[in-house]
Amino acid sequence: MKISLKWLHDYVDVTEFFQKPEVLAEALTRGGLEVEEITNRAKDFNHVVIGHILEKDKHPNADKLSLCRVSTGEGVVHQIVCGAQNHKAGDRVIVALPGAVLPGNFAIKKSAVRGVDSAGMLCSLKELGLATESEGIAILPADAPVGKSYAEYGGYDDVTFELKVTANRADCLSHFGLAREVSTLFGKELKVPSSEIKTNGKSTKSEIALDVKAFDLCPRYAGRFLKGVKVGPSPAWLKARLESVGMNSINNIVDVTNYVMLELGQPLHAFDAAFINGKKIIVDRAVAGEKFITLDGTEIALNGAELTIRDVNHPVCLAGVVGGKNSGVSDSTTEVFLEAAYFLPMSARKTSRSHGIDTDSSYRFARGVDPDGTLRGLNRAAALILEVAGGEAYADHHDFYPNPVKKAPVDITIKTVSDRLGYEAEEHKFVDFMKRLGCEISKKGETFTVLPPTFRFDIEQDMDLVEEYARLNGYEHIPEALPALAAAPSFQDKTFMLNRTTSELLRGEGFQQAVNFAFVGSKAQKAFLGSLEALKATGLAATEKEIRILNPLNEEMDVMRSSLSFGLFRNLNHNFHAGNMQGRLFEIGSTFFVKDDGSFAEGSRAGMAIWGRASNLWNKSLDYPVVYELKAAVEVLLKSLNISSYTWVTPANKSEVPEFLHQGQFAQLLVEGKKVGFIGTLHPLLLEDNKIRVPAALAELDLDQLYKGQPRPYRIQSVSKFPIVERDFAFVMPKTLKVGDILKDIRKAGAGLLLNVDVFDLYEGEKMEAGKKSVAIRIWLQDKNATLQETQINETTTKILESLKKNFDLSVR
Repeated sequence: MKISLKWLHDYVDVTEFFQKPEVLAEALTRGGLEVEEITNRAKDFNHVVIGHILEKDKHPNADKLSLCRVSTGEGVVHQIVCGAQNHKAGDRVIVALPGAVLPGNFAIKKSAVRGVDSAGMLCSLKELGLATESEGIAILPADAPVGKSYAEYGGYDDVTFELKVTANRADCLSHFGLAREVSTLFGKELKVPSSEIKTNGKSTKSEIALDVKAFDLCPRYAGRFLKGVKVGPSPAWLKARLESVGMNSINNIVDVTNYVMLELGQPLHAFDAAFINGKKIIVDRAVAGEKFITLDGTEIALNGAELTIRDVNHPVCLAGVVGGKNSGVSDSTTEVFLEAAYFLPMSARKTSRSHGIDTDSSYRFARGVDPDGTLRGLNRAAALILEVAGGEAYADHHDFYPNPVKKAPVDITIKTVSDRLGYEAEEHKFVDFMKRLGCEISKKGETFTVLPPTFRFDIEQDMDLVEEYARLNGYEHIPEALPALAAAPSFQDKTFMLNRTTSELLRGEGFQQAVNFAFVGSKAQKAFLGSLEALKATGLAATEKEIRILNPLNEEMDVMRSSLSFGLFRNLNHNFHAGNMQGRLFEIGSTFFVKDDGSFAEGSRAGMAIWGRASNLWNKSLDYPVVYELKAAVEVLLKSLNISSYTWVTPANKSEVPEFLHQGQFAQLLVEGKKVGFIGTLHPLLLEDNKIRVPAALAELDLDQLYKGQPRPYRIQSVSKFPIVERDFAFVMPKTLKVGDILKDIRKAGAGLLLNVDVFDLYEGEKMEAGKKSVAIRIWLQDKNATLQETQINETTTKILESLKKNFDLSVR
């Protein structure tokens, strides 16, 4: 939110801060209102003053240039060469003197132009950045004070703050609201803007009737009828005020409503009374399915939950959000019904979010508007409209407010303040602070009873008052102290520790951790995942029925995620197109599903994504699928969890392969006979559609299943002092035969003396029969208690070879 210091000065004296705005910015930031940016427009016009042309002659060396003698006051005269021809002697002009820096980083210096010295420049508005086009230099009125800073003369000597107002401080979303805060912080006098209005004695109620039906969403609604107004351009002062905070001028009526909103924080709406059918305003919920056209011409379909302002035929405004095209003020408007109201924040927030309409009004109503300020804002706006647009205001206004909003009093003692802040609070300071905040305060015994003002929605309990004391007294007074350790630290949560271990291991494998939102877009997730039956076939809990968010921020975040894979794919896609041609990401997080009984549940998952290849001089081309790198990482994870009984399974039924994965490069992971997830290469069409030109793969594992029985104890064995014997075998086998099955059979047959078994060579060359491969396997044998004898070695290898012959019809090559 932008705040003008000159505008703020109307309500509280901030003269001392014009030269040092950073002092005020620091005080506001310490008070909880962060100042993100300070813009001092006067600095843009340093050394730019009003000059008086004393003489104008031709340049001796150039026909198209003129040579002027220009006074800038106090007897100072400058010789300036000028290329424009629209000026004459006696004109008041804008002069940029040496030292000025104009827009475009154009520095003004003393220089020679065609052999003649020139000490400055006569400026056009375009050269000053104040207009897009200029026919010549700017000619000022004859009474413009010579020598005066142009920034001060033109009203460009303002300082603006860009404020970051937290959601609980909606009372500061206006100039008067911030002035009230400055008054509180510095103990300065607060000047309340006048809201006195002259009326004609006629009745608004006789012109426009009011019926508030949805009073649960609209506790207060006020309105006044104005007649004989003339819509046109706003006066210069009003335009300047709006433009100083970045708002464009529209017309005098609309500008007044915007001005009062920025001044008092009370949003208003001006209806063209001629277009209110039936001469009646109805405040009620929308009719489901009816259409509404906003001021900018956008048509939306209402769902029936929105609060609307209606006439007898249709809605004319979405309450607190945006006006309708069918009732807005136009150049032909002569009668206005001016509205000011207090709508429940929840109502405005839901309407704004459900239709994606963000306006200055909805921003304020969604956070809270002072219900006691409704009538003040209405009268202030009516008075200003009469001033800038003429007409007359009707006296008997509407003010529906059957149940006035009342704040609950808060009881507190000074001892409570002291105990919570860790230092001795002072009673006189507490009373002073509460009065500055606008609270009513009384004391009975040691207890103070504090009644907060209606504009402070965030003050509801004693701890809020403690916070206010700390804020106003200065957080720097809170002493630093270590808490007393009266009890032993609690044990870390087991799942947290296991997740940390998994995270550290995956980072050690070269992965970087991704953190994605747990809510995603329903359409996008469905398009990526396809049927969830394939996910369920991998052992991951998933249901076609999604868990929808009741108040989504937008349609890209309207359901809870069913899988980590979708988020990781988006991360992969974004990284690749940002220039990261290869990388590894992992995420540990929750996914959500609906159980058979209809209740919601969540499960813990680990997801991994890998794309591209790390290349160097030694391995410029690798011919194996990148999914094998994922497989290796998963197996390292399983080993770290002391899980040795696992199997990779390629399903015969291709419908068990998720649609986003390659059907020929996919495997399900079985741990101790139970499916716990998958690995797979991303589908080639998916990569092509997203223009991802490197191989990529995904994995997703059920951590709830992997963590069962964790941490598993390790069996520690002493190192044997007896030698190890190695034996190598080569087998010719069908290419379709899984080597993992062979190794499993060898471990079973050689149990007792078999220490380890591994593959050390694979041959599929021209000399090999079609459809066959040669696999070389090495086994390690060892007796823990004695040196192996040849008979033991032969007996064990014979068992292994016989088992392979029997189960796989394999013979040594």
